[in-house]
Amino acid sequence: MTDTTSVPGPRPGGRARFARVGRVVPVALLQVAGTVVAFGWSGGGRVGPPWLAHGVATPVGPVALGPLALALLVGGVVALPFRWWRPRGVLWFVLATTLGFAAVVSPRGPFVAALTMALANAWFRGRRVEVVVAAVLAVVWLPSADVVLGRSPAIDPAAVSLALAWAVVTIILTELVRVRVERAAERRRARADAERRRAGEERVRIARELHDSVAHSMSLINLQSGVALHLGADLPESTQQALGNIRDTSREALVELRTILGVLRSVDGEPGSERNPTPGLDRLPDLVERARAAGIVVGADVTGDPADLDGPVDRSAFRIVQEALTNVMKHAPANRATITVVIGADTLDVAVTDRPLGTEPRTASRATPIGDSGNGLIGMRERATAVGGTFRAGPRADGGWAVEARLPTTTARPEAPDDH
Repeated sequence: MTDTTSVPGPRPGGRARFARVGRVVPVALLQVAGTVVAFGWSGGGRVGPPWLAHGVATPVGPVALGPLALALLVGGVVALPFRWWRPRGVLWFVLATTLGFAAVVSPRGPFVAALTMALANAWFRGRRVEVVVAAVLAVVWLPSADVVLGRSPAIDPAAVSLALAWAVVTIILTELVRVRVERAAERRRARADAERRRAGEERVRIARELHDSVAHSMSLINLQSGVALHLGADLPESTQQALGNIRDTSREALVELRTILGVLRSVDGEPGSERNPTPGLDRLPDLVERARAAGIVVGADVTGDPADLDGPVDRSAFRIVQEALTNVMKHAPANRATITVVIGADTLDVAVTDRPLGTEPRTASRATPIGDSGNGLIGMRERATAVGGTFRAGPRADGGWAVEARLPTTTARPEAPDDH
């Protein structure tokens, strides 16, 4: 059978790491304390109960649990906390300490507890061949160590049967647990897939609602403004310019709406599913021109290359600038707006400020900050925090307003889930 089950995953942290280390404690107590008790029970070599001493039929000479034997007994347990990251190395190290223990002293008691855990972990992690080889070595050496080293005249058949049963039961139980864990993981994946399908269906429903409620109205606005511009040759120039701006803006809004609908309908998010790329900072000049066409005095200063930004960060920055300019148009159209974008190695700083032109009075009061009763500031803050950035906005000392956001140039990638 080809071994393709598992590869050591990411280093666990927090509760997962504590749980894996904590599982070693009962194994350590069983192996160390249980073996010491077994040696005390058997009287340093006299035959004890069959679950504590393997020499039931064949007596062995008196032996003592000396410092080397204790070191080997404890050494196997000490390696177990590293079994997740080095399943193969821990398996062979624990096997060596176990076989060495049987060579130093006549084995008895639960001295194979650490080896049992190492075998189960390696099998669970996909090291099937190594587990079988290690189990065979243990089954061959442990019952025959006393005979090979002259501590017993003959191999005890009961010890051979016990060692063989221990190895077989360990592998069978571990495989049963592995199958159960895999089935549970498959059920979780199935539930996650079902949730994604439901979310996709909801996105499609939202897309239909958006199309029915918005796209039709935007199309009528675009059509009627175009007709009015065509028939209004005698209209004042400012009126014609306003109608042209309405026509162009509604056309661009329709394009963006179709793009958003394409994203909502793309349930699985396949590359190339969008009809047009969603707007980013590369569209900033177009945004500035539209604001100027609406009568706003706007200046923009961009430092760095927007192509270095992650897609979500680029889109969030553009939308923050767009919303801030919209607020200037609605609340302070007589003010001068300044857009500053600085793209650094790790952070993107975006600022949109406005201030009164000369000594002209403000045409709209901002006694109530934008967003306290609406969604302007709330939406900008959510876009910033969604990509791991910060956001702040407030009045300036000169009577203007400032919107500032600091975003990471790249969004954090989620860590791989811990399956075991």
